[in-house]
Amino acid sequence: MNKNVHDAIRNEYDSIRKKSDEELEMKKKGVYERIPGIELIDKQIFQCGLKYNRLILASHDYKDTLELLEKEMDELKLKKKKLLAENDYPDDYLRPDNKCRMCMDTGFLTGSKQRCPCYTQKLIKALYDSSNLELTEHENFSVFDEAYYPDIADLKKYGLKASPRENIIKIKNRCHKFINNFRASDEKNLFFNGPAGTGKTFMANCIAYELLNMGFTVLYQTSPVLFNTISEYKMSMNQESGMLNTAYKRIFDVQLLIIDDLGTEPKSDSRYAELLSILNIRQINNMKKPCKTIISTNFGPRNILEYYTQRFTSRLNGFFDILKFAGDDIRMIKARQ
Repeated sequence: MNKNVHDAIRNEYDSIRKKSDEELEMKKKGVYERIPGIELIDKQIFQCGLKYNRLILASHDYKDTLELLEKEMDELKLKKKKLLAENDYPDDYLRPDNKCRMCMDTGFLTGSKQRCPCYTQKLIKALYDSSNLELTEHENFSVFDEAYYPDIADLKKYGLKASPRENIIKIKNRCHKFINNFRASDEKNLFFNGPAGTGKTFMANCIAYELLNMGFTVLYQTSPVLFNTISEYKMSMNQESGMLNTAYKRIFDVQLLIIDDLGTEPKSDSRYAELLSILNIRQINNMKKPCKTIISTNFGPRNILEYYTQRFTSRLNGFFDILKFAGDDIRMIKARQ
């Protein structure tokens, strides 16, 4: 998936440069028709450039000749600049109209293998577009507000000895640790469980936001959509379906997979087998490169054991840190406000 994203970005740069070159040729044609002397100057500059490059590659020392060629090119450029000004053209009229002056629309800083900031921005945008997440300023840690969580401990009401506010701050800190250690093979996956409206999806989105901005790949799927993707792929295995094949493959190799609303899919033994397969393969992949999973559900561990199999519960206990969300329904609180 990463390769596909980078290929798409390179193709975008190629298209930008092609369009820029075509526009420049049209400008040159118009200027050459109006001021024939500039076409001659451009040819002379080109010939000087060829000679200069040949001498640079030669084994002999041609320092004096190189200096003369540099001087000649500077004089030609000055003459060209003067002719353009006399005919009301700006100095840079016959330069390529690059979108980015730092990399000249190549994606890499001039004379370097280092990616240009504009490449990084394109990469982040592509990762967002392919993640199924519409992240806004309301879906990251900068707008996290623990005030939505009660600061009163109530074991009977919330199922916790600590207050929901203390609990969510601990969860937030655990999520930061997950982000900071994302590359580590021994960093556990995260299992969010708790009542609706207590911030499980929000917290998963906060993590996704940070990792996307770090250049990692993320895929968000609700549980029903995830299993539908798998079912459609299985049904079309004897047919040509590149899109389905790509969607199915991403479930196993995307660097962060978020499975939201686990337990809302229809019950099926085959689906639970698929879920086990996903977790097992991703865990194996994670030994070589980041391949983490976040699962979010309204079910608690006891409900999970009743709804799924013992084998799945065993994977949760072995591969995941289980984080219990508690508190009042934040969506209802915001609606009242």
